[in-house]
Amino acid sequence: MDDTTNNNMLGQTDEEIINHEQFEDMRDLLEEDFVGLIQVYFTDSQQRVAALRIAHQKDDNANGFETAHALKGASANLGTTQLVRLSSQLQEYCRERRINEQAVLVEEIAIALHRAEQEINQRLGQ
Repeated sequence: MDDTTNNNMLGQTDEEIINHEQFEDMRDLLEEDFVGLIQVYFTDSQQRVAALRIAHQKDDNANGFETAHALKGASANLGTTQLVRLSSQLQEYCRERRINEQAVLVEEIAIALHRAEQEINQRLGQ
């Protein structure tokens, strides 16, 4: 296993967590509604991570794919780049009917969500 694989397994990467420009564009667009959107995003995303864990346990590629797709789309809107990339990877594994092999990837998604939440809260001064 090389260092990149090892670091990714630990949720460590040099990749940006959030695309600053995309995040700020969304904040400018939504103005006072932005904080509410963020709260809904985190609630929904945490539920999606829980659903991904269940899909993994049940070897449910269809639900895993749909949940990863929904998470990817919501994350793309906010510019949470790690979550977009990881969700896209999980979608591909689900297409290949291999969600049962993806425990580490599901946990990487959970870690990426936690990091995104920390960074967004820091940006919002919360």
